Amino acid sequence: MDYTWSQQIAGRRAVYVPDAVALAADPEDLTYLRKQVWRWMAGFCQNVRLHLGRLILHKPLLALWVLLALLEILTAPVWWATPLVIASTTDEPPALAFLWWAGAELLLTTPPLLYAAHRRKLPVGHVLLNIPCVYATKAVNLVYAWKALIVELLLVPLHLSRGLTVYEKGRADTPTPRTALAGTG
Repeated sequence: MDYTWSQQIAGRRAVYVPDAVALAADPEDLTYLRKQVWRWMAGFCQNVRLHLGRLILHKPLLALWVLLALLEILTAPVWWATPLVIASTTDEPPALAFLWWAGAELLLTTPPLLYAAHRRKLPVGHVLLNIPCVYATKAVNLVYAWKALIVELLLVPLHLSRGLTVYEKGRADTPTPRTALAGTG
């Protein structure tokens, strides 16, 4: 992201290559998922801190998308709290407020999943069965996105934190410095 944004600010163009393939390896457990998501979210916020001003000047459309991503992170807790707000401010029973919210959420979440299943030729039933995992992933992402906002966009500029300074892989196939040293003795 840093390289791409820097190059775009310098006047180069990013292009979409539809035939590009990027093989991904999912984290093997919660420890590695946390490391991976923290690295992604902190890295995004670091790049916002470093490049947003120049993006606004040189790449305003990209800056708009970045600002929309930040807005989504900031407003997500409000959306997740909507059932509680509805139940506490209206005469709606909590279960009905939750069902309204869940229905609206499914209307927003299902079309991209169906499109992705179609595009990747995946069984639609299997994709839809994984919808609960989508919400678990959203919750983990939200926690680390807010942590990154606070650390990288607030505490680092105030010199109260160094932010993300150590690159930790999100997978177990590369030894950490500690296990690498332990294995050499």
